[in-house]
Amino acid sequence: MNGAAFAARIAGAAGVVFDLDGTLALGDAQSEGYRPLPGALEAIAELRRSDTPFAIFTNGTHHTPRAYVQMLRRAGFELDEFAMLTPSVVAAEFFARKRYRRVLVLGVQGVSQPLIDAGVSVARPGDDEAGIDATFVGWHPEFALRDIEAACRVAWAGAPLYTASSAPFFATRGGRTLGISGVICAAIRSVTRQRVTVLGKPSLVAIRVAARRLGVAPERLVVIGDDPHLEIAMARAAGACAVGVTTGLAGRDDFEALPAEQSAHLVVDGIADLLPHFRRGLRGERDAHGAAPAL
Repeated sequence: MNGAAFAARIAGAAGVVFDLDGTLALGDAQSEGYRPLPGALEAIAELRRSDTPFAIFTNGTHHTPRAYVQMLRRAGFELDEFAMLTPSVVAAEFFARKRYRRVLVLGVQGVSQPLIDAGVSVARPGDDEAGIDATFVGWHPEFALRDIEAACRVAWAGAPLYTASSAPFFATRGGRTLGISGVICAAIRSVTRQRVTVLGKPSLVAIRVAARRLGVAPERLVVIGDDPHLEIAMARAAGACAVGVTTGLAGRDDFEALPAEQSAHLVVDGIADLLPHFRRGLRGERDAHGAAPAL
């Protein structure tokens, strides 16, 4: 997409979804101690000034949304808690729509708390496994064999398996850090042959939850991220405007290696390159009726 066409596309958008790690900021391997990337604080300030709805969507479940917001505020970001999305927020809404009442959770508090807040009963390995409707796997660096065994038994009993993310890595100040949930699900799948459904990026479930929260149809969103196989894939699948940044996992060559129909509409060296577009403002109208389709 040429510069003029992209300018028209972004100007007609109605909301923005940012990735966090490698796009707006970099943390350590535990996603703590965030440092803003160039232009990130200014971008958020411009969107707030123009009253443009935006969300920060991390595939991380290290922390609760509230904890992420607190860390980002300490790094200088002006954010409301409502602006923060994680796969557990998506899972809580998805499980409610599925009428799942009890879910086996493999993960830390950041994985389970949004489910608990939504009224889902959370089971842990070692609990009674009767009546478990599904398994959900997130950030769980201290996982042990009993976790894998419990998830396998629940899968053999017929409950579906969901994960926050299957991405092998995410960007930190130290470089690539292993994505734990993908490792755990690979072990469960190798034993049970169970299908794994991703509820974080790049799933359509994820972008539809983000769109509903912002009151914007998915195709009216601009999605910005550093991973061609997460944010860019999710945006293209939903008909949204996809913007790649090279401040995280992928370089320009990685973005340009994709087929045209899967590639970003624009690749920039960082969020700072998008500031002129944000300063001109997004003119698209919000959908007061929540145009995003059902999950």
